[in-house]
Amino acid sequence: MNSAHKEVRNLRNLANKTRRWLLSAAALTVLIALAALGSPATAFAQDSIQKAAAGQTPVGSWLYTVTIPNPPNDPIVFLGTETYSAGGGYVEADQLSFTPGFLATAGHGGWKSTGKDAFLLTYMNLTYDANGNPTGTGKVRQTTTLSGHNYSGSGDYAYYDLNGSVVASGTFTITAKRILVEAPQQ
Repeated sequence: MNSAHKEVRNLRNLANKTRRWLLSAAALTVLIALAALGSPATAFAQDSIQKAAAGQTPVGSWLYTVTIPNPPNDPIVFLGTETYSAGGGYVEADQLSFTPGFLATAGHGGWKSTGKDAFLLTYMNLTYDANGNPTGTGKVRQTTTLSGHNYSGSGDYAYYDLNGSVVASGTFTITAKRILVEAPQQ
């Protein structure tokens, strides 16, 4: 075997050893990360709720009540559930979204802190007519003040047709209570 062949074989062996080392290092990194996380989902969720109650963030899930004043007859009042994520994400579903004429998907959006115990929220949903045909989008903007496991706020909403023109808009007030973890009754 000439020296060029030996050199190629040595380079291949070195490349194989390097690959094995990199794979081992990657596997070890994953194992260390998993060990560091332990069982973080529950601990993180409960910790987030405790921090939020201490006046830091709305992170967690809430049961809310919205009141829309001054519709043609009486105020519209409905319930909803919502979840604020630590990274600023937001999802919600409400009773109004399942009313014929108001059909809409769950809302998706984002929130950000505006100071101690206060935050802004914006979310959107897709709207449909009673036959399930797309009619446009809805947008909600809200300002909120936290107080322990409760919050109150106000905001505005607008519904847009498929061309982006406003077809309905108004204001609302909102109150909410944090959904806390509870053990089952036995």
